[in-house]
Amino acid sequence: MRDPHDPSAAASTPVALTADEMSTLKAAVGRLIPTDDLGPGADDADVHIFIDRSLAAANAALLPTYRAGLAALAKAASGRFAAAAADRQDALLTDAERGELAGAPDGFFALLLEHTRQGMFGDPVYGGNRDFAGWNLIGYPGIKLIWTSKDQNIGATVAPEHISVAKYGGKGW
Repeated sequence: MRDPHDPSAAASTPVALTADEMSTLKAAVGRLIPTDDLGPGADDADVHIFIDRSLAAANAALLPTYRAGLAALAKAASGRFAAAAADRQDALLTDAERGELAGAPDGFFALLLEHTRQGMFGDPVYGGNRDFAGWNLIGYPGIKLIWTSKDQNIGATVAPEHISVAKYGGKGW
């Protein structure tokens, strides 16, 4: 297993999951927050990388839950969830949400959805929210240490600064 803290390692190389599990995960998060007219979806924002890195760090205890849930999705899709049509992926994720996906652990879908949200809208230092896609989607300007009176006006539009905690020495997983 690769060191999840090594910034020189290729971001696409899984650190906790296998390549097949990562493929399933990427497809699943891409259906939960899809790319549309508003901007990139979770797969384009590297949310799968955020989740994988978290499973090698703070969320390591959840790795068996993810493995079982991703395996259940793949099995229900005849072995290749990522290759299934979007409507089939949506149906399988709906089954998981209802607790009706054979082999999926209790709470798997809720966990997947919560981590997808965290990876989409959290600080990019953790591996998701690539190019500040999530922050741009919701209009969050990023870390801003000085707020002018103009910034604080009701209805003010604050220009994004796209600053991560990494600028101030913050580190990811």
